[in-house]
Amino acid sequence: MIRMVLQNEFLVNLAGLAHEQVVEGCFCDRCRNSSLRRILESGYTINQLHNLFTYRLVEKENIRLDKLFKCTLRQIVHGMAYKITCLQNTNYTYFKSWAKTQPEFGLLSKKELNKFCYQVNEACDVFNSWAKIVDNLTDERMDQIDARRFSIRQFYLAKKISWCLEYNESLRIKGKAKNNVPYPEDKYNDILQYIIASGILDDVDNDPQIAASIGGRIQSDMVRRANSRYRPY
Repeated sequence: MIRMVLQNEFLVNLAGLAHEQVVEGCFCDRCRNSSLRRILESGYTINQLHNLFTYRLVEKENIRLDKLFKCTLRQIVHGMAYKITCLQNTNYTYFKSWAKTQPEFGLLSKKELNKFCYQVNEACDVFNSWAKIVDNLTDERMDQIDARRFSIRQFYLAKKISWCLEYNESLRIKGKAKNNVPYPEDKYNDILQYIIASGILDDVDNDPQIAASIGGRIQSDMVRRANSRYRPY
């Protein structure tokens, strides 16, 4: 029987192993609590723990993110070089059209081939659209985004300022109390009740994932409309 590969399987692939000491990369109950106990028994002062949490470990993450960003840039360039090399001296203009004729892709399903072609084309699109992407991500309104964390896919989506604004807002910590939001609470409740009364959630059997998709689409359309009309100066 073919074993299904889970997304983010690395989060669980060590948890089922029996081990008596902390295993690097494992965060099961035993490892979490052992790590915590080791730190608590280490004699660190409050100031030392604050410094570790706030500065030293953050600096390590910054080093890691810098390396990740450089790796992503290399992948973009290699994707562009790969497409150029594949299509040169052929009669093909589109990578997917060329890939369909190649025996090395013959064992891929249609879905797998489409996914691979999308990845190649997105890397090339990012390469060619880099100036626009940089303009969008360096817009002064992008106060929550750290593009070092971006995948090629996210850089591809960042070609659109509306996506950047929406993603930036999704990262913002929502810490305001309801009575401090800059809009009438009763209007928000009216909107929520209208959505519920419309029956759209019943149409999808109140599936939380589809409900999130509907909410994301509404958010995207709202941000796009607001962005076209927003004049802060």
